Amino acid sequence: MSTPDQQRGEERHGRSNKVNVRNDSRRKGHSHHNITSNNSTRSENSRNGSISSGKKTARPASQRDVSRPAMVVLHAAVRRSTRKSRRNGKSSRATRAKLYKQGYHRGYDEGVRQGQSSFGLVFEGVSIIIPTYNQREYVLQCVSSIEKHTPAPFEIIVVDNASKDGTAKAMLRKGGMVRVAALDQNRGFAGGVNHGLMMARGRHIIVLNNDTLVTPGWLDNMMTCLASDPKIGLVGPVTNYIGGDQQIEVPYREVGEMWSFAAIQNRPDADKHRITDRLVGFCWLFSRELLERVGYLDEGYAVGNYEDDDWIIRVKLAGYQLAVAGDAFIHHFGSVSMKALGEQDFAVVNKDNEQFYNQKWGDPHGLVAETSRLASQHTSGTSSGQQEDRDMSTIDSRQRISTQGSQDPALQFRRSCEFYPEGAFLSDAKGDVYTLTSGLRRKLNIPVPRGISPVQVAKPDLLAIPAGDALISAGDVQGWPMESHQVQNKAVQDSPHLWAEGSIVAAVDAPEIRYQISGGKRRRFVSVYAAERWGIHSGHIISVSAEQLNSLEEGWPIIAPPQLLNPDL
Repeated sequence: MSTPDQQRGEERHGRSNKVNVRNDSRRKGHSHHNITSNNSTRSENSRNGSISSGKKTARPASQRDVSRPAMVVLHAAVRRSTRKSRRNGKSSRATRAKLYKQGYHRGYDEGVRQGQSSFGLVFEGVSIIIPTYNQREYVLQCVSSIEKHTPAPFEIIVVDNASKDGTAKAMLRKGGMVRVAALDQNRGFAGGVNHGLMMARGRHIIVLNNDTLVTPGWLDNMMTCLASDPKIGLVGPVTNYIGGDQQIEVPYREVGEMWSFAAIQNRPDADKHRITDRLVGFCWLFSRELLERVGYLDEGYAVGNYEDDDWIIRVKLAGYQLAVAGDAFIHHFGSVSMKALGEQDFAVVNKDNEQFYNQKWGDPHGLVAETSRLASQHTSGTSSGQQEDRDMSTIDSRQRISTQGSQDPALQFRRSCEFYPEGAFLSDAKGDVYTLTSGLRRKLNIPVPRGISPVQVAKPDLLAIPAGDALISAGDVQGWPMESHQVQNKAVQDSPHLWAEGSIVAAVDAPEIRYQISGGKRRRFVSVYAAERWGIHSGHIISVSAEQLNSLEEGWPIIAPPQLLNPDL
């Protein structure tokens, strides 16, 4: 056995041998040790404040000196491994990004393909449209109540009018049957509803306020009411807070107490169904066919109010009746979006919308009554069944899919285009131009002649009009509206009066009431605004006597088309 002194000597000898081996390795050109040693020397000299000359300086051997090369080599290997991992990581991320883009484009292209192939098709369910603005909590409650108390199939379309409270994100998180349209600006109630109508795919449609809670049986009972009579086109429920005869007395004060009351109120009872003259737009149920006949809401009404009354007038002009389903109760918190404007702003908006409504319609109730009288006369005259057969034979096949029922000639349902002037020019948002001739739309496949200013209508409104032959020659295009001096001396065929087809006339003693001569009949513009919307001004009007005017049979009135501010419609 070695003595302690011998052991210490052997240790010193071993360390000395290791140093010698290392120095031999340097001399033999082991480059990684050589470079590392030089780097270490330069680094050490720098820390000491000296400049390295590159020479290897002999230094006494120590434990620290012996272990340094192994440590430095290890660190260098780690750095190389890290750099490689980073390179591999960047490459991996780039690959993932590339694959994501490829998948995204494939999915997008497939979505476009499916959208094109399914255009115009509908599903046998209900599209529930909810326009909203800065009322996240209310709309969340509303959607939850629909999901809980509405039988499938249905879809929920939430149209967010550029809310600032995170409504769109909250709705997107809901997923499921909720579809979300996040608009870039507040388009008001009419604009929000129209956007939802554009997206709707259901055979039936509901427009619903965001500050409502639906209850068990609400939809089934409303559907039963709608189906009870083919003349009924629009159904609304009863509620605790609304104007008109849809408001009923309720015993509860808190929402928690409402559910037990609703369970009793919503017991199916056809005796609670009744015809009404007005339905407030907080909750409407109607068919897609009605939408195709009546069209979109008028976006000329700012924010909200009166656009629902406007649409109701057009529903009645089309020949439909309105009904209240008294066995369908929903809770209404009450115009929260309008109240958010403040009393002063609300009063201004309400007054402006009322003025616009009166300016547009004049006497709407008299207009509806007169149109109903004319419809009765038409029923006893020309067979409306033949007219309907002609319309159905020429209508776009994609629209025919969703225009079923209402085949009874006695019902006399009409389309908006029947209240547009003969010879008028219509355009859609894309710029395609059509002329309206004998109830047909004829596309202009030539540049629009000078002096003609087409009136924009929604694409679905155009598709709902039966198609006629396209116009390919400028000689086939008649001017609209014609100046009075152009038509003064042209006679209407088989008529003793010296007014050409399409002439604009007015009685001497009532110049503000304007008519168009069409098919030997006089058709009254319902207001000065309606005439102006179709481009009529004083230079187009021929003054005639009241006796001459009244000698002509009366035709369908002429109304103003709705204003559409959304370029997507």
